[in-house]
Amino acid sequence: MLIRDILKNKGNKVFTASQDTTIGEISSTLAKENIGAIVITEGDTVIGILSERDIVKGFTLHNESVRNTKAKDLMTKNVITCAPENSSEELLDLMVKKHFRHMPVIEKDKLIGVISIGDLVKDRTKRLKKEIDHLKKYVTKSY
Repeated sequence: MLIRDILKNKGNKVFTASQDTTIGEISSTLAKENIGAIVITEGDTVIGILSERDIVKGFTLHNESVRNTKAKDLMTKNVITCAPENSSEELLDLMVKKHFRHMPVIEKDKLIGVISIGDLVKDRTKRLKKEIDHLKKYVTKSY
């Protein structure tokens, strides 16, 4: 399945913040919206991504003061992005190999969504279930 199709079903609401937003503010957004990462932008350009994992790592660097630390100090700067035409299978493999869970989706230099590893696993599970059901029907009709 293509990422475009997953976004159609999931929706393309994206939460963004500037690089000067504090970790405290970002943590509040993550908790309130029940999301695992926020895209850091400058204008329309993706310049980073900040995940729960990045914030936890921040505690080892900044201890108690992590709430007042700026996003730019903890965000992942070399963001791997994808296009709506990418397949869910290739992205799932990439995320597993590179150990990350959120990927911005870019079309014509514009951020149009975020795909999580959970979205990809959900899609794959749904498709495998359909295939299993189809095979069960085939086998029971054959006997």
